[in-house]
Amino acid sequence: MDEFKKQLLVLRSQLNGAGFHNALVALEKGQKYHKGKRKGGDPEFSHQVNIALFALTLPGIRNMELLICIILLHDVREDYDVGHEELVSWFPSRDFGLLVAHSVENMTKVFRKVRKDDTLVFAALGEDEYGSLAKLCDRIHNLQSMAGVFTLEKQKAYIAEVFELFFPMLKEAKRNFPWHTNAYENIKWMLRSQIDLLQHIHQAMETK
Repeated sequence: MDEFKKQLLVLRSQLNGAGFHNALVALEKGQKYHKGKRKGGDPEFSHQVNIALFALTLPGIRNMELLICIILLHDVREDYDVGHEELVSWFPSRDFGLLVAHSVENMTKVFRKVRKDDTLVFAALGEDEYGSLAKLCDRIHNLQSMAGVFTLEKQKAYIAEVFELFFPMLKEAKRNFPWHTNAYENIKWMLRSQIDLLQHIHQAMETK
């Protein structure tokens, strides 16, 4: 069994064990859409699965199932043109579906060729309890998986975005949702650790 299939099995088992039936719906829907490959050759949906497995380790999350649903579906609007009402309709409870769709929309930069300004995207995320967590976890995995796949210039641009956009958003979200302080601090440490590692790799490459 390959690594992705193992991770998918572990995630499904954890969601089943927790009774997260909405998250199981999100898992199946996400897997239905994300059938391609990432730039490094991994299954496309491995991105969402990795983020969800990390999110499950975060301390003190008040609605973990909602966070997992947002993570598993965060790209379907931008990458697969899934509309707001369609996404809402996937869940038995419309109220729950609206919460997922709201954060997915906040995480979406481009929809049907209309691009939002980055400043507006991150301002909205700073006021979105679960969208902020999902977006930050997403960037952790982006940093973890881009070495050897993205150009050096693109890697540096991703790192610069963390300082320019992600850390200020994290700070604002932590003020707005102080009950998630431990989770935000955990994420900040992970981001800084990954950036330190990448910058050492970049330095070594540039001094050869």
